Amino acid sequence: MTLKTWFILFPCALVGVVLTLANMVPVQFSLDPFSATRPALAVTVPLIVVIMGAFLAGLLAGGLGAWIGQGGHRRGERQAKRELKRVQKQQDPANTNSTDGTGTAVALATSSPLPAQTAHASRNSG
Repeated sequence: MTLKTWFILFPCALVGVVLTLANMVPVQFSLDPFSATRPALAVTVPLIVVIMGAFLAGLLAGGLGAWIGQGGHRRGERQAKRELKRVQKQQDPANTNSTDGTGTAVALATSSPLPAQTAHASRNSG
């Protein structure tokens, strides 16, 4: 680990330990919003458990939101990979799908020469 990592990691770990030790007081965690005095579902846990639980829930919700938000990008990348494989399969002369049935590879015709070929041909002809 680099020195820069230690300068970030050590203070964060220290703050985490201090927060844990300072928040060990038991609190009543209730999921009943209607009755504060006699909740239907309540548990007594250290305050740090509630804090870390809220932190982890937010972390998971944010990660899930980012993952869902990037779904379109992942879909586009999968489509591009499929298209690339399809084009490579068409251009591969050793591929059995690109033959004319007699074992002879079918040449792919291009509608126009590549720009580099055009420039090269004009220099050599003059």
